Amino acid sequence: MIRNRAMTMLWGCCALAWVLGSGAHLASATAGAPDAAVSAARVDASRVVGPDACAECHTNEHAVWMSTAHQSASLALTRDDEAKRIADALGVRRIKTDERCASCHFTMQQEEDKRPKSISGVSCESCHGAGASWIDPHSRFGPGASTAAEETPQHRAERHEYCDSMGMIRPSNLYAMASRCASCHVIADDELVKSAGHPDGLGFEFVSWSQGGMRHNFVREGSDSNPESSPERQRVMFLAGAAAGLESACRSVAGGASTEHVARALGALERIDAAVGIDAVKQLVAIGRGVRDAASAGEAAGKARSIGEAIVRDNTGSGVVGLDELIPAPRAASSEQ
Repeated sequence: MIRNRAMTMLWGCCALAWVLGSGAHLASATAGAPDAAVSAARVDASRVVGPDACAECHTNEHAVWMSTAHQSASLALTRDDEAKRIADALGVRRIKTDERCASCHFTMQQEEDKRPKSISGVSCESCHGAGASWIDPHSRFGPGASTAAEETPQHRAERHEYCDSMGMIRPSNLYAMASRCASCHVIADDELVKSAGHPDGLGFEFVSWSQGGMRHNFVREGSDSNPESSPERQRVMFLAGAAAGLESACRSVAGGASTEHVARALGALERIDAAVGIDAVKQLVAIGRGVRDAASAGEAAGKARSIGEAIVRDNTGSGVVGLDELIPAPRAASSEQ
């Protein structure tokens, strides 16, 4: 396996404890662990290990990724006339090295003091977080266990909590996944959209995209099958996506974008409220309606995230059947641009 870069002594001690099968609760908050909101917006190129490191075990997922626009479209981006026009409007000389472009369109990797470089299109760590701190621990199942099926429940809980604290965005963490998708797919940068003409991504919806050509539910199913998520899970995903959209819009307004971004996210939540009328959605609607300026948007973003996380934690999807009429059909791989 490709070796991770040199870690600090603290991370080295933690990793060693995992290798030795220590029963210590390593998942507690650790100094230097990435903040969830920050890690959802950018991937730390200095901690990227690359898709080949993931493909060694996740062969099915890698095969799916190779057939998607996440892998191919970014690689053709530098030759695309429209992309060149947008880059020219922004004064960008090289799309693959400009952080504003590359952070979403490529997987960037940085070695020691060298400049970050593109190593692939949008890949594993673009969605699941830079892996240097968690790629080895996430597959260590404890003393005497060689597979997840042999792992004790306590060890699994500790392993997951530790990897979460190290910046891993696991597929089971639906709100974090939705936030990560929204951070690139929904563009709330006024200059990029209004001045340069970049698509705003408002057609993005978490369920239809993740359950389409990008779907890779192999680990959750525990086999080589790759079915769509159940209707109940899709309803929770839909709610998570709407909440993440509001959080993303609020953070953008807090950073100087216009409040119309919040208005668009609010419209989606109001339609959901009309369909199911649950308290959590009503709270999100109230939060969105309360955004007036950058100052109020910053506080609103944190509140939206807390409620979105609670929706995923507390909602089974069985009591919100009314969402089925709102959830779009899965998108084909060819449409995932």
